[in-house]
Amino acid sequence: MFVLRLTFQGQYKFKCPALKDGTLQQCGALWSYQEVRLLAVLTTAEMQHFEENIARLAATEYCDFKTCPGCKSFIEREDLTNLCVKCLVCAADQKTQIQFCWQCLKPWKGPAPRSDRCSNDGCINHDLELLRTCKTTSLPQVQGVDACPSIRACPTCGHKVEHDKTGCKNILCPRCQVEFCFVCLKLTPECQKTSSYFIPYQLTAVSGRGRKSTSRDLRTQVVMFPITICI
Repeated sequence: MFVLRLTFQGQYKFKCPALKDGTLQQCGALWSYQEVRLLAVLTTAEMQHFEENIARLAATEYCDFKTCPGCKSFIEREDLTNLCVKCLVCAADQKTQIQFCWQCLKPWKGPAPRSDRCSNDGCINHDLELLRTCKTTSLPQVQGVDACPSIRACPTCGHKVEHDKTGCKNILCPRCQVEFCFVCLKLTPECQKTSSYFIPYQLTAVSGRGRKSTSRDLRTQVVMFPITICI
């Protein structure tokens, strides 16, 4: 059940949880797929569900694919900077060029190529909009953090995460297993150079304009930080 629980948490890479001899440090060795199948001891139905899950999770991380609104085929973009996409399956079946917007999945409208949006009403990047407009939250055990955006994007893989409001300000991304600071979005080793787990950077340093960082600065970091959202 250990591997099933991890897939439910959005993980498809499995590491050995055993402790190293004489220490409290986990082994952390990456298990191969063959080892996982051997150790999992799953029923046929559980194994099928497990394999479908890890395939879906791996595809989500490594492939940017969507369903064509016309033929319902799974397709990938050749040019990741262009939202105007032509489905080759539709083109072959209907003998005509079918273009749609990768973002809103409506028939393409307006000039192309474009990387921000098409000319259809309501075409927006919902993930970036969520990060920009989400409510703020507080981290009671971290000094001075009472207005931090409640949703963050992992700086490594772009997975959207929330803080459970307990413990320190650093969290572990459930997808890529990389630890980063929920407040400043830096990876933990870099963040720890200027702060501690319970005291964020804005309380210990002064910005270049001669003032302490504010909750508005934290919001700006969400909007301006370069991310790739994986959904």
